[in-house]
Amino acid sequence: MVMAHNLSGVTVDKAFIKKIAEVVLKSEKKISQDISIVLVDADKMKVLNQQYRHKNRPTDVLTFPELDIVICPKVVKDNAKEAKSTFKAELARVIIHGVLHFLDYDHEKTEKEAKVMQDKEERYLQMTN
Repeated sequence: MVMAHNLSGVTVDKAFIKKIAEVVLKSEKKISQDISIVLVDADKMKVLNQQYRHKNRPTDVLTFPELDIVICPKVVKDNAKEAKSTFKAELARVIIHGVLHFLDYDHEKTEKEAKVMQDKEERYLQMTN
């Protein structure tokens, strides 16, 4: 079950969030996996990023396996603008990225694992378009 909680103050379609996460879970044969996706504002994300990754800035997505995926819509919007993409497309990308981390994929371990994760992200993005 995918649960979405919006604490960010930015209007976001929760059904879209659930749909994207469920595509990944179904494809990874983890559909029974419970995931909570929490949307937070930039200040809260900055605190979390500092606390857990020692980076003093907000980020788009943080994943806490066995707990939550945390997304900052403000950073997602900024990244979409920088990438000349849409908010919806960038949001799909970070949801997919977060769910893959939740399922223990890690692009920071080795180049091989980074490639596996990147390939999966691209495939799931294509599936959700």
